[in-house]
Amino acid sequence: MTTETGSTLRPRILLNVPILNEIENIERLITGVTQALLGFDYVLLIVDDGSTDGTLEYVQRAIATHGGRIALLNRKKICRGCQRGAALLAGVTWGLRNGDFDVFVEMDGDLSHRTEELPEAITAMARADADIVIASKYVTGSKITGRSLGRTLISLICNFAVRTAIRWNIRDFSNGFRFYNRAAAELACAYSIRYGSPIYLTEVMALWLKNGLRVIEIPSHYVGRNEGWSKVRLRDYVKASAGVIEIAFRFRIRGFHRVSHRPAYHVMKADPLVEPADLLGEQDG
Repeated sequence: MTTETGSTLRPRILLNVPILNEIENIERLITGVTQALLGFDYVLLIVDDGSTDGTLEYVQRAIATHGGRIALLNRKKICRGCQRGAALLAGVTWGLRNGDFDVFVEMDGDLSHRTEELPEAITAMARADADIVIASKYVTGSKITGRSLGRTLISLICNFAVRTAIRWNIRDFSNGFRFYNRAAAELACAYSIRYGSPIYLTEVMALWLKNGLRVIEIPSHYVGRNEGWSKVRLRDYVKASAGVIEIAFRFRIRGFHRVSHRPAYHVMKADPLVEPADLLGEQDG
């Protein structure tokens, strides 16, 4: 951001972090954000989907000691399966209602996204005059650790399918570590969003691309956390594929439905198609 005299201003930043039972990681997450964004004007919004392991209580204690830098949004989960997308949208809506934030950041609460990368990505967004920055797993300079070769191959295949269906030049549609400006946040809340599952990431990216927003990708180091095969079923792939086909149809033919009388929020509908926490909209990015 620049003033009329050309001087640079620090943007006001909202970090939107959905969590569920992250007691093992929440302290390191808060410490990492605090250290990485020292000197920045930010709020860390924790969107809790019903933690029962002590995470909620820890966050409440942290709020009292961090001088307004941490906020908590308690969400009642009403649909089965991972509802990461619904949690993210709730966080964006909160940010538009409760502050004049310039930059919105989405990241995972399990430390798979490195807090050390926050300043560089925020700077890259301003330097490139981009609307959206994806901290990508699949551009030159990116690194993946803690994830099996098989899981990486599945992720690449899924991203290949989405790129073919929607936009080829975006390499990492499923990444949950991304940065965007207020205009992009307002667009996400001004349209009817169908998916509350992690495929929300693909749906909103398609919406942004349809509206002509500028997207860039920068290298990132992704750290796999507790990733296994047991949660992934054949029918999950079928449902996720159906979701991508439906999103691609809206992107290329039907268009997205704008909810004009609700510019900054709307109620999430149930998500009958996609439930898995991985696949085309991966919970861990």
